[in-house]
Amino acid sequence: MKKILLSIFLLTSIIYSQDKKIKVGVFNKNGDNPYCIIDAIEALKIDKDIDPRIISAADIMSGKTDDLDVFLFPGGSGRSETGSLGELGQQKIIDYVKKEGKGIVGICAGAYVLTETPNYPSLALSGGEAIDIEHDNRGNGVVKFSLTEEGKKIFYELAEMDTCYSHYYEGPVLIRSKDSNYKYNELATMLSDVHIAEGSPANMTNNRPFIIITKVGKGKTASVVGHPENTHGMRWMIPRLVRVVINKKLLSYGSNVVRPEIYSKEILFDKKLKKKQMEAYYNLVGTKEEKIKAMKDIVEIRAWSAKKWIPPMVRDKDFDVRLLAAKLTVELERTDAIPDLEAAIINEQDATNKKLLQEQLDLLKGILGK
Repeated sequence: MKKILLSIFLLTSIIYSQDKKIKVGVFNKNGDNPYCIIDAIEALKIDKDIDPRIISAADIMSGKTDDLDVFLFPGGSGRSETGSLGELGQQKIIDYVKKEGKGIVGICAGAYVLTETPNYPSLALSGGEAIDIEHDNRGNGVVKFSLTEEGKKIFYELAEMDTCYSHYYEGPVLIRSKDSNYKYNELATMLSDVHIAEGSPANMTNNRPFIIITKVGKGKTASVVGHPENTHGMRWMIPRLVRVVINKKLLSYGSNVVRPEIYSKEILFDKKLKKKQMEAYYNLVGTKEEKIKAMKDIVEIRAWSAKKWIPPMVRDKDFDVRLLAAKLTVELERTDAIPDLEAAIINEQDATNKKLLQEQLDLLKGILGK
């Protein structure tokens, strides 16, 4: 009898624990820009209470997303994302927020999706309007932003910092929409003036909203112009926003993911830096010394594609290269590469080397919320 009662108690505890999870659906429009989707999913896994999964427009229309608490629209193409939803899917999302009190987080292209922008298919759920779309390909890099007083309360780990940093890749330039029924609160302001591409105007991105929060009917939305989810040391900002849009208690994250201090300067990818980036990429198939230098350079310049280029190097023939790749994978917080490190350990013949790789794998797994 005691065993039966214990089994019932354990089963009830598991079900209760699952019910308490914050369920987040990351929108995938038929596989476009998979790394933006992966970046979002892996960033959400930092929070032990968040249960993320990938969803499609078909899932939304068939009711398979009714159990979700938050929808996340990742980077990629905002126009394609709303196009994939279709008019009926867009209305479903609007109703989820306004009528049912669910939350939305939009990142870069996802922030475009939430705007109310003339001649642009959008959901009108942020109170913002995107301008200067004709120069959308203005550039990318690590940009500067500052927090407002309200932002400091939400991202309290950054409250003492005058300047913070995040990846940015041609995100929207936001202003308040004149026709919107909603008014956003600005949590962070972009300080960098990004106009690298020829023909893109200066003084367009700086002093504009970087992160905004908007109350919409019963629900709430968050729009992020940059890419914290692809910025090691800052990825935790995305699960924090998930909690904000559904009014959940804020959770503190570990020092292995909250690392704003590793950034000290703006890095914009002009022609010179792009050339250095490509030289490093090509040297990943060079000599051992060239490979090691290339990997260090790629991470040092905060290359956007470091996430694609570094983890595969754990399959290099030289162990020193493999070990450095493992260490840099941890530095980049690429938890999606856990299977790569596990496979590297399985194939490692030397016991000492195997132990060194295992140490890095343990650090990488430690990034995931428990």
